[in-house]
Amino acid sequence: MIEPTPPPPGPLQSTPVLGDRSGVAAWLQYLGYRTAVGSLVRLSESGQRTVEGLLAALAYRVDRRHSNAARRFLAAALPEVSAAEREALVRSSWRHLARVVVEDAGFNRAVLGRGLREHFEVEWRADVREALAEGRGGFFVVPHVGMWEAVPAIGVALGFSPAFVVSRPPRNRPLSRYAQRVREARGYGLIHRHGAIERVVEAVRAGAWVGLMLDQRARGKTVIAPFFGRAAHCERAVPVLVRRLARPVVLAACYLTERPFHYRVAFDRVLWPADLRTRDPVEIATALNEGMERLILGAVDQYHWLHDRYRGAPPG
Repeated sequence: MIEPTPPPPGPLQSTPVLGDRSGVAAWLQYLGYRTAVGSLVRLSESGQRTVEGLLAALAYRVDRRHSNAARRFLAAALPEVSAAEREALVRSSWRHLARVVVEDAGFNRAVLGRGLREHFEVEWRADVREALAEGRGGFFVVPHVGMWEAVPAIGVALGFSPAFVVSRPPRNRPLSRYAQRVREARGYGLIHRHGAIERVVEAVRAGAWVGLMLDQRARGKTVIAPFFGRAAHCERAVPVLVRRLARPVVLAACYLTERPFHYRVAFDRVLWPADLRTRDPVEIATALNEGMERLILGAVDQYHWLHDRYRGAPPG
């Protein structure tokens, strides 16, 4: 039974991040998901890898839209890689996504507790320690590479607390409620993506750390900035907030290793307020993209290439 960690008192509270689909159909979908994933978690490691491979192969053939999006993404991002190698990365993207789902389902039971630190090999930089020592809070920017869901948990354990993650809920309300309990049990709160700016400002000004995932196509008010050398829609509000709140931005990633539930965490670099003060939103978005690119290149076979990153962006 997962017991959620109580949210911090006062203004630093997790907000409900719930989907909008409920009713009998939603409950049946939720129960089906829990049953399927729960069954996978109980398999041996070799059994899990086998099932993950079968699911990935099926998705690779059936979901042509996302497979084609990955091909376009890879062709733009890694033009020096051969067509055969890019196709292998499309397949590995599906396989990695299946593994992340299974690993996330068993994460709380296997990792949380007194032995949490033993599951992580942490790579620090001196400037990251300096940002933490300031005690004023800030931002984490994490790309969809490796076991991205584990970054806030180890971050809290290392002292980046209180912590929140801006989240978009699953459409299924029972599933979104369960997902929130699972994540709050890891020691951090959630902020609903819709209307997040006010809550983010409150949290950061109160000394919290807020996690953001900015490597997918932005909607609404955006800026155009290069991502792997090609123009892409990027969040406009984040560069504005980063400059306005004058807090450090830590770029980080958590990579899977050969051992289940053991990870390598890289706190790669810090973007300091003094360096961003005179930059415009496009320049800040570009700096954030460059940091995420470096982390993605650390394990290209563990990245979520299935996203249609460049849709709607100008060519060139």
